[in-house]
Amino acid sequence: MDGHRGINSRHSGAVLIIALIMLLVTTLIGISVFEMGSNNLVVVANLESREQARKAAEDTLEVAIENLALLIESLAPDSPKAVFFCEGHKNHQCHDIDGDGLLDIEVSLTDPQPSCMLVTPTRNDELDVTDINDQGCFIGTQQGGAVDGAGATGQSMCSASVWDLRAVAVDVMTQAEARVRQGVSVRVSNNDVATECP
Repeated sequence: MDGHRGINSRHSGAVLIIALIMLLVTTLIGISVFEMGSNNLVVVANLESREQARKAAEDTLEVAIENLALLIESLAPDSPKAVFFCEGHKNHQCHDIDGDGLLDIEVSLTDPQPSCMLVTPTRNDELDVTDINDQGCFIGTQQGGAVDGAGATGQSMCSASVWDLRAVAVDVMTQAEARVRQGVSVRVSNNDVATECP
């Protein structure tokens, strides 16, 4: 009987060791699943912060484009004008995403500053006679070719300037950053090209 009892106690010890190993493996699997879930939440939160920053940058660019003349005027270093101010910074816009009254995202239009990339003369035949915005650009009347550049198919008194606008948005809490770049065409008088598009 003593031999029979020794086999049962050995089996009991082996079962205990196997049970402890299985418990350890189950615990490790549980911890790794929890960590993966936590990491996924962090990734999703970062993506959401970056997407909110991108949307804020796009909204800021839209406001800047609607007020482009003021934005261009504010580019002079000594100009007190700006499209918007954020915490004392010129041409920066503050966004409060969650409505708690605190700054969530700050968008800057000054790094780099908006710049005029290209000026292209506008020809008279590219203008619309019925458009009030185009009427001030026409020059002369059609001639029989005696003077080059004049007449209905010659150069007008206006040019198209292409501006490069960039917005950099930074989420204050997470430091998520989004950069948005957009071009816009602006009609300028040929007399103002030197000052409007240096």
